[in-house]
Amino acid sequence: MCGAHAAVRHLIGGILESDQHVTVVDMEAGLEHLSRATGRHVDTLLVTLEPYYKALETSRRAVLLGRELGIGRVVGVGNKIRDEADAAAVRQFAAAHDIPLVAEIPFDDAVRLNDLAGTPFIDVAGSPAVRAIDGLAGWLLGRP
Repeated sequence: MCGAHAAVRHLIGGILESDQHVTVVDMEAGLEHLSRATGRHVDTLLVTLEPYYKALETSRRAVLLGRELGIGRVVGVGNKIRDEADAAAVRQFAAAHDIPLVAEIPFDDAVRLNDLAGTPFIDVAGSPAVRAIDGLAGWLLGRP
């Protein structure tokens, strides 16, 4: 596993030397990749906040670790939000732990169904999750 982390660090470092302006890396769940300095070249860390106790606590630890590592912008993204109670729980947790919440992605059954079918959900017309992800991408790119 150590070799995989070194490969990711090398890949991210190489991208920074290229003409790429935005690179999104979906890291495995948990904190190990951050503690191994995989995030050394990261300028924005998106931490997923799902409306479940263990997931929120893991998110809080990821935010703290990201800040300890000196990542300039550490923000939260609510995910799998099923209803207003879920949204309120995520918002309250984020506010209580000083985590700027930049997006809320609703639970969308099209995501699950397309994953089961092996097709990209990003192509699903009218998907609330796709609209929310597009809004998040706009925020990352600095567009309104």
